[in-house]
Amino acid sequence: MPYFDKIGIRMLADYMVADQRFAARRDDVLVFETDVLKNDLTLAGPMVADLFVSTSGTDSDWIVKVIDVYPNDFPDPKPNPGDIRMGGFQQLLRGEIMRGKFRNSLEKPEPFTPDKPTSVKFTLPDVYHTFRAGHKVMIQVQSSWFPLVDRNPQTFVDIYSAKEADFKKATQRLYHSKEFPSKLVVQTPSDQK
Repeated sequence: MPYFDKIGIRMLADYMVADQRFAARRDDVLVFETDVLKNDLTLAGPMVADLFVSTSGTDSDWIVKVIDVYPNDFPDPKPNPGDIRMGGFQQLLRGEIMRGKFRNSLEKPEPFTPDKPTSVKFTLPDVYHTFRAGHKVMIQVQSSWFPLVDRNPQTFVDIYSAKEADFKKATQRLYHSKEFPSKLVVQTPSDQK
């Protein structure tokens, strides 16, 4: 899963402001989206991704992105030399990765048991953002963010010395049920009082 919808020979500096619609259209990205907000919504502080996941391999990455979706009729900037279309723009606010084998400890990595639902919990960088009325909140979950993050071979190996044979195709799953209630925990300023 690429991190940007352009091709570059090195990391492009404007990836943090790039429209995320390209990712939302991919089959390997899960997208969760609120209804249109009737009122402004401000989020402040850390966000915790509390996921229940599985992989058919023995390692996987989990990337969670928080996105502000603009209304379809939002006006384009004037002048607009970059020909940016703001209607439906998906603004990346925060994104964070958890390399699955480090889910319980950075010092003692652990493999996944293939296809077994497993808790993966990590904190995204703090946010202080107001989603305006008429916008939507979107969460994207994916298992790769190359080349921002090196490729995970989906096997429990030292990635830096992985050989071509270590790279395997794997199926990742995110669970969202009463038994496995994956969620993103966020705060609003009123929660902090």
